[in-house]
Amino acid sequence: MKRAAVFGAADGLVLVLGLIAGFAAHPAGALRPAVFAGIAECVGMTAAMWLSDSASGFWPAAGCGAATLAGCTVPVAPYLAGAAPAAVTSSLILVAAVAAVIAWLRPEKGTLAAVQTYGVLTVAAAACWAVSLM
Repeated sequence: MKRAAVFGAADGLVLVLGLIAGFAAHPAGALRPAVFAGIAECVGMTAAMWLSDSASGFWPAAGCGAATLAGCTVPVAPYLAGAAPAAVTSSLILVAAVAAVIAWLRPEKGTLAAVQTYGVLTVAAAACWAVSLM
């Protein structure tokens, strides 16, 4: 179940990093589509996990979907309460917190898990930011 949670949360976090980059570049009206994207991502990850590993059963796939939804929605929450500049900062703090949970759940432990987790997420954020500029 930990593996599914890491898979889902990391996927959701990468999705939200792309959304945060998009919000920074184009903040007006971005929240509603982001909510729908998070819900679609949850359903998609549940289906994909179940189809790729149906021998494990539906509940690990549902756990992966729930972790995806958490990874997507927790960092976006500041946008419900504030304007884009402050929300971006708050969101990035929440991204770091969710990433810490992902690193803690990973089979690699300690510094290796943290460096790998934050490294991959930093590269993903940079790629998403670059795409948002197009």
